[in-house]
Formats: sequence, structure tokens, C-alpha cells
Amino acid sequence: PAAPTARAAWTARIAEAVAARAQPREQARAVRWLSPQAPYWGGPEVLLVLGSREVDGELWLDLLVKGMPAGSHGWIPASAARLARTDRRIVVDLSERSLVFQRGGRTQLRTRVVVGAPATPTPVGQFAVDAIAPEPRGSLLGPRVLALVAYSRALARYQGGIPQAAIHASELIGDPLGTAVSHGCVRAPQALVNRLLTLAPRGTPVLIQR
Repeated sequence: PAAPTARAAWTARIAEAVAARAQPREQARAVRWLSPQAPYWGGPEVLLVLGSREVDGELWLDLLVKGMPAGSHGWIPASAARLARTDRRIVVDLSERSLVFQRGGRTQLRTRVVVGAPATPTPVGQFAVDAIAPEPRGSLLGPRVLALVAYSRALARYQGGIPQAAIHASELIGDPLGTAVSHGCVRAPQALVNRLLTLAPRGTPVLIQR
């Protein structure tokens, strides 16, 4: 599997408990421990493949792993995961304050969005969809959000937890689309968020660029 491109990427569904390591070898330092059950949100653990390498006849996968700092990664043997190819991608452009959803490199959805304020910017880099996360009844974020494997580089914690970025509804918060006022999340119209919840499963690449 190669690094994500505009047309295709690979995801890895973790099939057994395994250490993600700093280098593609068993003796390397463990940077994360992975299991088939996703932490916090539950369900299967599906991670984005950033690249691969064969070492001494064994294929290793470089995975985008969950946790701070944003963009952390680790290597696992390919035998510990089930690979799948995807042609789906979300691209957030912070300069244009826009979001597009693409399949096979072709744009299918586009909208203006609210992005992070200068003091709490939306993190930039190659990320992925973590999970479809339910919100409490009456939440200003909408009934469900698209949690991302992306974390603030400006905040150590947010509302008592890790500062995980998400794509969520904008209407109830009220700031105009096209502004930069959030704590790092990407706010979009509820109707578009609803579409993304069905079109962008776990592991879908999310590129956030300036």
C-alpha cells in the first residue's frame, strides 16, 4: 500500500492486539498499543495507511495512530490488519475556508466552513476519520459529529478531555460560514454533515491544508 493520494488510499482494520512501533522492526520502541476494538467510541479500529515497507521479507504498514501530538504514526506488521482500498477523501482548505468531499479525485460535495481561530487553529496535515460520534440531546454541535484523528497543536486539553478536532454542524453556534473562530473544529452546514456521516466511514483520509 502506498501513501494516500487524491484518487486512492488504503485503510487497515486492526485484526489482533499489536504494538505500533517507531520503526518497522520488532525491536523498535512501541509508540501505541492497538487492538481490534477502537478506544472510547467502540466498534472496529480502522486506521489510515500512510505507507508500507518490506523488511526481511515481512511487510510493515505505517499507520496514522490516535493521540497527541497531531500526526503521530507507528508501524505494524501487515499480518495484524485487514487492508481495504478507498477512493474517498475530505479536503479542508483553511485559506479558502472550504471543505470538499471527493471520490476518485472528483469533487462531489463542496461548502464554506468555519475553521479555527488564529489562537486555536485547525491542525494542518494528513488525518483521517476516527468515528461517527453521538452528541448529547440538544448539543450545539448537532446530533452526531465526524470525529477526526486530528488534535489541536495549541491546546493541551479542551472541556476536560483531549482536544480532538471534528467536523460538526454550524447552525446552532451561529458564527457565519467562512470565518475563523472555532477552537480547531471544522463547522459545516448540518445537511452536509449528514451526508458526510454516510459517505465517509472510519479511516477515510482527511487532508487539512493552508
